[in-house]
Amino acid sequence: MIINSEFRRLDEDGIKEFVRIGGLAYPFMNIHTPEDLQKKAEQYIRLQNEEPTINLYGAYRDGKMVGGMELQDFYMNFNGVELKTGGVGFVAVDLLHKKEKAAKDIISFFISYYRQQKVSMAMLYPFRPDFYKQMGFGFGTKMNQYRIKPAALPKTKVKENIYYLEEKDKEKLVECYNKYAAATHGMIKRTNIETSNIFAPGKTTIVYKQGESILGYLTFFFKKASEINALKNDILVKELVSSSTEVQRQLLNFLRIQFDQINRIIINTQDEYFHYLLNDPRDESDNNFTPVYHQSNLQGVGLMYRVIDTALFFEQLREYSFNGESIKLKLNIRDSFVEENSRPVIVDFRDGKPTVTEGMNYAAEISMDISDFSALVMGCVDFRALLRLGLAEISHMSYADTVNKLFRTKEKPVCTTVF
Repeated sequence: MIINSEFRRLDEDGIKEFVRIGGLAYPFMNIHTPEDLQKKAEQYIRLQNEEPTINLYGAYRDGKMVGGMELQDFYMNFNGVELKTGGVGFVAVDLLHKKEKAAKDIISFFISYYRQQKVSMAMLYPFRPDFYKQMGFGFGTKMNQYRIKPAALPKTKVKENIYYLEEKDKEKLVECYNKYAAATHGMIKRTNIETSNIFAPGKTTIVYKQGESILGYLTFFFKKASEINALKNDILVKELVSSSTEVQRQLLNFLRIQFDQINRIIINTQDEYFHYLLNDPRDESDNNFTPVYHQSNLQGVGLMYRVIDTALFFEQLREYSFNGESIKLKLNIRDSFVEENSRPVIVDFRDGKPTVTEGMNYAAEISMDISDFSALVMGCVDFRALLRLGLAEISHMSYADTVNKLFRTKEKPVCTTVF
């Protein structure tokens, strides 16, 4: 990677300049006055000083800041294995320095920063998916947004386990989330930022309690559904966590019984089977297409993953079983963005456990771009699908099913952490 900018961890003055740049790059931040700038800068200064997992860096050319980013350390559940990962957010470039490849420098530094820390997986939310795919990031699980009538949710007998969240139960809520994260592929351990925002203005949280334990919870906002009818509102579900089917049904039933006052329930979920829960999955568009398919939800790509060190990735997962499969495999992974990662890697899988090895003795070799490989190992896409689409190659088709089983996960990765 060639980096044409100098990078510095930001001090207080640097953070103020970075926030000014970010405010212009992202107008939705509503930084219009010196007071707005000072208030937002103080928030980031506090983060930089008090949160060791967050680091703000600026990109400089000729001594002038041209952009910056927020780097964040995470611990992700990779099918039961806690894997340290690196995230980047708030990537901002000064309007005067657009199209000068400052953003490319920022992402190059991000990848280099975590490679030096012996981190093998990186993540980000893309402002433009095509831009980041060119840099080797692969598409994660799609997000589905349903806008359903409350009565479309399954009806369940109301029980006495549903309560409002109280301040004294804050830590139990975090414990509930972390138990869910530890059992769900792709989830990230609860961050301090998320914990501090549990009682943010406008949020309402309903918990399912059994004794002193919280077994699930639902966090939501009210959202205006009409500019002329103040009584017409939607509920926007921010987070839904449950430890069992029964708990989930109780929380969904809470949403169902709001039908007399709520227009639509807006639920964002990465569960591709969620519509099976609904007696009517249609949204309010009333659209039909090809020839009689009813529009049920919006769907979008978001979180993207990238293996930044292929050999290290398998070394860090040496005790993890890739579905019990045994095969010696040569990986020809093309990585035009990180030259050090664009080299063949031979992995010997024995009863699913990988060992990075050398030599010319292997059963098969597969070839693909790092972006698709990253999506493959995360379980976002099947190897067979990549073959069908012409995005992957294999030396011997007789091993295609073995490779497909090798990298398939029980479920696609789920992530609710925003950064």
